[in-house]
Amino acid sequence: MDLLANKKRENAAAYVISMWHLEDLLRAQDLDLHKVVEHLVEPLDADPHTKASIATWYASVIDRMRDEEIVRSGHLAEVAEVVNELEFLHTSLVEVLNDKEYDTLMERAGPALQELQQQAGEEAFGPVETGLTAIYGVMVLRAGDKPVSAGTAEAEQHIRALLERLSLHYKQMRKLPGVSMN
Repeated sequence: MDLLANKKRENAAAYVISMWHLEDLLRAQDLDLHKVVEHLVEPLDADPHTKASIATWYASVIDRMRDEEIVRSGHLAEVAEVVNELEFLHTSLVEVLNDKEYDTLMERAGPALQELQQQAGEEAFGPVETGLTAIYGVMVLRAGDKPVSAGTAEAEQHIRALLERLSLHYKQMRKLPGVSMN
């Protein structure tokens, strides 16, 4: 059972952000399955079988995080692979395929992405990971009832639209013959 398998198929960007959030939630519980069950599984309005399946899935994610030595920071290899594929697809869309709608969305999101990359300096990621990080950051701010400026909210909308279009292309790409779903 992979609780996010459908999200991975339908919207790769949302999948990545969900996995980053999950990694952070599990770290907040010290990757301790007992704490995870107590704080994340038991409060669910679900039957015991569903709760057991969810706990098993959480345990498998915790095991992979430990195996990959990302206990304190970092992301699972499977998630990083999706980000890399999205970066590659983004570059292909911008430099080779010239998808007009994607180009328009990139024109809108580009200034915010460039500003974020400049702020990151030497630690800057590619435009897709920068956009994902921005969306996740705004999500964390809102969850903590922190203010989000009008400029940040507008940039988030443009970045989100770009990532949604990119995810649509990713979904279509994965349907091509010979392209497997990891």
